[in-house]
Amino acid sequence: VVAAAALEEKLITPETTFYCNGTFELGDRVFRCWQEKGHGNVNLHRAIVESCDVYFYNLGKMLGVDRIAAYARAFGLGVPLGIDLPREKGGLIPTKQWKLSRLRQPWQMGETISLSIGQGFNLVTPLQLANVYAALANGGTLYRPRLVKQLESSDGHVVKVFQPEKQGVLPVSPENIKIINRALWGAVNEKGGTGYIL
Repeated sequence: VVAAAALEEKLITPETTFYCNGTFELGDRVFRCWQEKGHGNVNLHRAIVESCDVYFYNLGKMLGVDRIAAYARAFGLGVPLGIDLPREKGGLIPTKQWKLSRLRQPWQMGETISLSIGQGFNLVTPLQLANVYAALANGGTLYRPRLVKQLESSDGHVVKVFQPEKQGVLPVSPENIKIINRALWGAVNEKGGTGYIL
């Protein structure tokens, strides 16, 4: 989501690189990458393939919390998806206003840094994440997830068929979806990818 937002907002190109030495300093705080020794110079493709936290910390700082939140919501995060099960949770995608209203405290840039790698106040469900990846895989359409494909009578006649229900379209160009999908494929299929062992 953060990569898509940064591409769409033209803050980066796929070739934009950031240097990862394993840490990202913001004021007197140090945010660490999971790779202690760092990843070196990393472009968007390598950042997704190798899950470079420092790359995404930089994008988060450039985007800001409210732009990240706007894209996250457009990806179906922070709201119930309407699956045919009771008590589905919507999760939480925080904004500056949310924190001010809820906690009566101003938003801090360090919170955006954590948010940019899916941590901090973010609350998303496994179903929401599956739906995000399904939308990326199908080219950008968000569908309402379903458990029931059709209803049948006791004698096997089809009573009702549930057709796919489109809920929206990702605010991401087809080219940027391809860039992200190639990198996601690489996370599992390229040497050095965080899922390569799979």
